[in-house]
Amino acid sequence: MPLIKTKDALRTYLLTSRLLNLQDLSRVQSDYDAATDVAAALQMLERRQLLTSLQSGRILKGETEGLVLGRYKLLYRNASGSFARVFRAENVETGEVVALKLLRERWADDPRTVAAFQREARICQKFVHPNVVPIFEIATEGRFHYFTMEFVEGGNLRDFLKIRKFLNPLEATRCILHICLGLEYALTQGATHRDLKLTNVLMSSTGVAKLVDFGLAGAESPTQQGSEENQRALEYASLERGTNAPRNDPRSDLFFAGAIFYELLTGEGPWERTRDREERLLLSRYTNARPLASVNPSLPAGCIRVCEKLMQVSPSDRYQSPTEAVRELRPLLTSLGDAAETATQGQAPLRVEVRPDFRLLIVDTQKKRIEALKEYFGRHNFQITIMPSAENALQKLKTTPPDGMLFLADTAPQEVLQVYPQVQAWARTQKVPCLAVFAAGDAETVRKSISSTRYGGTMIQPATLRDIRLFFEDVGAITRH
Repeated sequence: MPLIKTKDALRTYLLTSRLLNLQDLSRVQSDYDAATDVAAALQMLERRQLLTSLQSGRILKGETEGLVLGRYKLLYRNASGSFARVFRAENVETGEVVALKLLRERWADDPRTVAAFQREARICQKFVHPNVVPIFEIATEGRFHYFTMEFVEGGNLRDFLKIRKFLNPLEATRCILHICLGLEYALTQGATHRDLKLTNVLMSSTGVAKLVDFGLAGAESPTQQGSEENQRALEYASLERGTNAPRNDPRSDLFFAGAIFYELLTGEGPWERTRDREERLLLSRYTNARPLASVNPSLPAGCIRVCEKLMQVSPSDRYQSPTEAVRELRPLLTSLGDAAETATQGQAPLRVEVRPDFRLLIVDTQKKRIEALKEYFGRHNFQITIMPSAENALQKLKTTPPDGMLFLADTAPQEVLQVYPQVQAWARTQKVPCLAVFAAGDAETVRKSISSTRYGGTMIQPATLRDIRLFFEDVGAITRH
């Protein structure tokens, strides 16, 4: 579509595309009329949270094709791979939020790629299980091939480990049980996953692990040799060929589930990550994993036993089915829960739960950035308050604390450095998570002056809004039940 050059043309496009409706525009009519040009009108609509940065940016560039697909308008891009991109999208008729997976344009005219993409969707569309992300619709519109699925608030396991570094044994065991339950169900439907990795396990805001992206790494996947999808396909194939296992062996999923369990428990993978194809072909890559007990000797014996059995290189030495693994994981989880209750004097185990009214106080003075922060955190159910002074924020923490505090320290690093140790002390007392984000040039000063703590964290730029949000969802949105 050519560039939209007038506000009248913009208004017509917004209504005919269904990005906005007449009621939306009527609410901001005076502001729309006051806008000097198309760019100013788009900026106003974004500021008023009627358009997202993705939408306004593409409209401004004339790249509007595919912004609305079927009944869904794209809101934000959530993830991107060599095969497809995943967007947060909204049903223009009902307002329902979904994840929309869109095949990348470079593959849209390749029949094999389209077939593999639609195959994944068809495999999962029949699945109905709490530990598998459900597929809703599969569609093609012109050269756009896509399907919609449940939008899981939270993030994938790799995102969680970026913040948490590792999970405690109870949380890790619960997660791996959910994974094995999902695999068990899929096998009853005649499917294996064949792409198990941290990014393909989503963690809901209520602490439920859900499998996504079944079959993308199958041998028929046409993505380029160096892509992550083909790398994982190569790992599955190398393991099966090196152990004389049948192709598409369900026990291969259990091996890589064990690798996830290992990383959840220790914060590090069982083997070095590499993109080297020849190295991935070597069976010795998998036989030389460092023993779990030597990485963390304090882990419960049951966790070590289950993880090591999942990761046995010989398929006959592994659990022979997800059901077998589930049978051992359930009592293990119970025993860990009992131990956790004893350690916490009868309190229930921790569980992640994002509060819909999480009150986040942000210390910042940059007006444009403040608007972006309000938009981003607002759509993730945070209530935002802005303060310009770190000293005033400290007084607020002492008297009427919010649920969390974010200090953007790049504009006033010395003030934040001076106040933040007190903030950390009060945050620990009040159980209020606080996070200070500093510019890269201040990294050495921060390292010498402040030690990051659970309730008083620090980050160095570049830090994404997603990283910041996950910090608060991890620390601040954990409640006891």
